[in-house]
Amino acid sequence: MTHNQGAYTPAAASTDITIPVVDFSLFTSDPEECARQIGEASQNIGFFYLKNHGIPKDLVTRMFQCSENFFQRPLQSKSKHLIGPDNIGYSPMKSEKLDPEHQIQGDLKEAYNVMKHSINEDSTSYFALEDKETHESVAVFFKELHRLAKDIMQCFAIALQVPEDAGGQHFFDKPHEWDERSGTTLRFLHYPQQSGDPQTPLAGSHTDYGSITLLMQKDIAGLEVQASRVHKDVPWIAAPVIPDTVLINIGDHLQMWTNGLLKSTMHRVMYNPQQLHHSRYSIACFIHANDDTKLDPIPSPLITQEMRAEGVEFEEARDMTAGEYLRWRLDRSYNYDHQLEDA
Repeated sequence: MTHNQGAYTPAAASTDITIPVVDFSLFTSDPEECARQIGEASQNIGFFYLKNHGIPKDLVTRMFQCSENFFQRPLQSKSKHLIGPDNIGYSPMKSEKLDPEHQIQGDLKEAYNVMKHSINEDSTSYFALEDKETHESVAVFFKELHRLAKDIMQCFAIALQVPEDAGGQHFFDKPHEWDERSGTTLRFLHYPQQSGDPQTPLAGSHTDYGSITLLMQKDIAGLEVQASRVHKDVPWIAAPVIPDTVLINIGDHLQMWTNGLLKSTMHRVMYNPQQLHHSRYSIACFIHANDDTKLDPIPSPLITQEMRAEGVEFEEARDMTAGEYLRWRLDRSYNYDHQLEDA
């Protein structure tokens, strides 16, 4: 697995490289063009924004308010459902090292994880402050993000020219069924207000472990993307907050599935001076293939066996299922012997 090498360097102050914005209404009016734009972004930088994505704005607002309400609780209260190997519940400050090879301390964030199979459990109700209406909204939000993700995955199948007899546009549907067991996770994140060193990451450099990630940011930026997959002279660029968009990035599953044609891009969260007085909130939905899915190259005329040599960083995981790969990555990142520390 790859991580950023050497010292942390700031994102470029000015650059011609930007993360593209795709109008997802094209998925209905012109799916081929939508797929072309998404495919191009995924082969180059591995990140793109979606506007007109169909997730109701009031639902997004409600979820950020729910997250803020939870993280404002006292530490002992937040810690009732501590995260463990099941990847469900509350992860305290510094409990996760996303870049374990280079980080001295854990990430300066706290988070709460909800998984598909835990959506009706007490841990999710507790996050929703045991309010039935809010709990139901969390479930609706999660399912809406999953629906959007499957539509995005259809664009990948179109862009990759998957033959009709292999599933065509719907190739990725079966490996990402809502009712099947998978590592798909809805994660609420809080980076508390703090003074910080601009050279010290709040979340270490990493790639995401699944197929794609859908991220919603609010108010305060800080996410940076390593654009060096193609643009070697600009190693990091900012991923600003663009209202009413969802930021999408490619995960390791898709890079392995496509022999590196689609890029699982390194990213991190750095300190933003606004955090001296304000907290930073974001919500991520990590879409994973069903646990028993093998990550063999998909049937596409664009993907060749020769391309595999370029993806050597994933060679160690080539024979794993999607579920085994997630377990391997989580075990490298987490310390479950929690030392509780106030945010």
